[in-house]
Amino acid sequence: MAEKKTWPATDQAWVARYRASMVGKHVPTIALQERERELLNAVCEADLPAAELFGDANRLAAEDVTELATAGEAIRTSEGGGLRPALKDAGGTLLGIGVVSVLLIALRNGWSADISIAHLLAAVSVVVVFVGWAVGRALFSAGRSVAMTGALMTAGIVAVAGIASAVAVGNEYIAASDVPVPVLGLGLLFPGLVTLVLASRMPQQVLRTSWDDTDWLRRLRGGLRARLVPAATARGHVAEIQQALGARGESAYEEFGHPLVLARELADANRTSRSRRWWLSTLAGTGSPLAIAALVVTTQSWGALTTPVVVILLLGSVATPVVGWSHRPWVKEQ
Repeated sequence: MAEKKTWPATDQAWVARYRASMVGKHVPTIALQERERELLNAVCEADLPAAELFGDANRLAAEDVTELATAGEAIRTSEGGGLRPALKDAGGTLLGIGVVSVLLIALRNGWSADISIAHLLAAVSVVVVFVGWAVGRALFSAGRSVAMTGALMTAGIVAVAGIASAVAVGNEYIAASDVPVPVLGLGLLFPGLVTLVLASRMPQQVLRTSWDDTDWLRRLRGGLRARLVPAATARGHVAEIQQALGARGESAYEEFGHPLVLARELADANRTSRSRRWWLSTLAGTGSPLAIAALVVTTQSWGALTTPVVVILLLGSVATPVVGWSHRPWVKEQ
């Protein structure tokens, strides 16, 4: 049996940078492993350092991504790709809420705090809103607009009921007194950490392969709308495919593959869709920190740290358009 080749010690840093640059770039694992074998074989045959043979690792990775990344891998590993991505999103949301809550409690109460029933109800309501938003976003990305509407409406109703109950109860009823903030912090961080660990240990789901044409076409239209393709254009694509299926007599999946993969490819080729997604992400990334900064200034909830927190938020709002400017969609059209 042939001896398995390994990267020379002098190239370990180079290959580490290459791998880091490929993370999250929607390159299938098999394709990435095959590409690494090609690079390693070339290094062994040339008997030269990888940096000298291939140049900068980050630049090579960027070039490889353009050739190896697939829409199918992007769908499988991102929002709408099943339970694992949704859990990662929800876990990150819960962890973020936990961190902010711990900092606020520590600033306001020191090393111990009283927890009222009203506080618990309000906290649960906030969590329901954010987790419901994460679930609704995943369903929307999967082209399941009806399920998304149901999830958002359910989260909204539960949150409103929780806040109304908190107002009705008031702060007189104490659930726990003098709770150490470190212990409370562990309790607040625990749900997010557990969710992220569970998501990391879940096997990555494979894309569905069994479809009837009606469901396939519905998910295609939902996937197109999720990528902000104009409604008329989305209906036109669906109608065109329906006509093609009637003429050829084959199933939609056999002829065109997974509906969300096709929807992503069609959306990426649509100028309006690309522009809408860029503007939406830019405005959201700019407006959200500004809105939070205004809320922090109004409520003075961070006490002595209000000014540093606001400055960080303002810098974040400026960074979004600066970073995104190089990815503006009309650059590719020039």
